[in-house]
Amino acid sequence: MKSVLIISFLSFFVIFGGTFYLMGVFDGPQEDLEAPEEESLSVAAQGMEELNQRLELRESELLEMEGAVEVEKAVLAEEYGKLEVLRRKLDSSMGQVEEARLKSVKKLAKMYEAMPPKEAASILSGMDLEIVLSVLRQMKERQAAKVMAALDPSRAAALSGMMSTSTAGP
Repeated sequence: MKSVLIISFLSFFVIFGGTFYLMGVFDGPQEDLEAPEEESLSVAAQGMEELNQRLELRESELLEMEGAVEVEKAVLAEEYGKLEVLRRKLDSSMGQVEEARLKSVKKLAKMYEAMPPKEAASILSGMDLEIVLSVLRQMKERQAAKVMAALDPSRAAALSGMMSTSTAGP
């Protein structure tokens, strides 16, 4: 049994010793083994350099885009200012138009108040309902009632309905 153990022990050393020898464990450090490590470091460094270049390119693109956005913001702010001026002018003009319309409606109302109700009703019968409604609202209530009484009943009913649902002024 001792001989089996000795043979097994020797076989173990021979097998593992041969394997280590073939792997170069007993040869010590060699420069050939360091070359692949340097190559992998060089490849990694090149990869990092390429990544760095791409990042720098992307950063410069982003900076250009930011500059373009700032220019667009300035243009939009200028255009918004112009639109705001135009809106104010339009509001002012619309106010003047509304003022002129109201003045015209008041003048018409005074003219129709001065007429006999039947004559005013015959003229108002041919006019647009919205205009007639505006005129009647500007007339004194008693005179407007007389003109309404002289109007065709269906037209007077339509005007009455518009007066009851409308809360707007003249």
